[in-house]
Amino acid sequence: MHIAIFHYHLNPGGVTRIIESQVAGIKKIYPNTNITVIAGHCENEEYYNALDVNVIVDPVFNYLFDREFKAGELSKIYNITYAKLKAIVSESTILHVHNINLGKNPIVTLAVNALLNEGYSVVNHAHDFAEDRPVNMAYLQKIIETEFGKSLNSIMYPASDKYIIGVLNRFDYDRVINIGVNIRRVFLFPNPVYVPLNEAPHKPTNRNKIISEFDIAPDKTIITYPVRIIKRKNIGELILLSALYSNIQVLVTLPPRNPVEIELYKKWKEFCNKNNIAIIFEAGERVNFIDIISGSDYCITTSIQEGFGMAYLEPWIIGTPVIGRDIEYITTDLKTEGVQFPFLYNGIYFNGNCEFSEMETKEQQAFITNILAGNITVSDFEKSNKVFENFPPKVSEVTVNENRETIIKNFSVEEYAKRIFNAYKTLPQ
Repeated sequence: MHIAIFHYHLNPGGVTRIIESQVAGIKKIYPNTNITVIAGHCENEEYYNALDVNVIVDPVFNYLFDREFKAGELSKIYNITYAKLKAIVSESTILHVHNINLGKNPIVTLAVNALLNEGYSVVNHAHDFAEDRPVNMAYLQKIIETEFGKSLNSIMYPASDKYIIGVLNRFDYDRVINIGVNIRRVFLFPNPVYVPLNEAPHKPTNRNKIISEFDIAPDKTIITYPVRIIKRKNIGELILLSALYSNIQVLVTLPPRNPVEIELYKKWKEFCNKNNIAIIFEAGERVNFIDIISGSDYCITTSIQEGFGMAYLEPWIIGTPVIGRDIEYITTDLKTEGVQFPFLYNGIYFNGNCEFSEMETKEQQAFITNILAGNITVSDFEKSNKVFENFPPKVSEVTVNENRETIIKNFSVEEYAKRIFNAYKTLPQ
């Protein structure tokens, strides 16, 4: 079997990690599989080459940013993209495309659809949806409908037996079926959890390492947000908790890369500096990921939207409990697989039905300023948010170990490869 795996880029990040796991899992379980990886940019070709995987990098496959195009320019870009993609794959290839419908490069979306119409097999691995991002959806409509005169729905969700969709969670599974895709062509691909550990990290050693590196008082409870901060990660809520609870020390691992996201991030950093809120930003640039997670007492997620929710799983593998905001369409699937969550909350509320994450940034900052001024106390907060009366919670070593075993069993790269291959087998030969 020949598989061509496509993504716009292979920069460090969530989708790239999944592709690395996909390749590693398939090569481990099905070593004779011929795999080609296609991308507009790749920072780690050596990883794939070591697994006997061919990497083809061409900038034409990278993001196509919205701008004014000259007359005939888009048609020229399409012809080049289509020709280059067709030269890489054959009709016997399964073309496994990641986030092809997200609106990052509608020309590639059109080119893949053209190959499908010629009889090629396509797997659309949907991590995220343009339907959740109005700007992306508008760009797809502009290019596909206005510029090329095609039906957007038929391009994004074609009615072909040679086209299947893999989604990360039950919410997206139901979403795609409601759009009209035949249930036989929709598959669940929950992300694998792969933490490369030669041996279990020594928690006390790593905790002391963090305390020393960041000059943290030893009696503080260390809580880490192990993600790259963007708007949907809801950083304001984490800062709120840091302002309320003087017994915790919060760490955030990575800053955003997107210029639009960086501006909001800077505003929150400046707010914390101005108000002496003791959050340690960019901790992951000073201490490696596994040591930070291992040395923390808890990992937290305050995110309001996730595709899969790796932050709910990875820390347990390293021996650190996960607490935070409950995203039910994520956690329901994980609980069904046996993962236990000792502390999750549905939202943070004030003045009746006012939900903190729905406030504008200025409103959130004004609210936190009121806390710092003593106008809102921990007692006031806990009256409206009773789950926090036991914050942070006690989590037994038994729960940590049971979760580690459950996650290794159900979310390994080997199980991931089997799920994907079972989906491939449903495609007509």
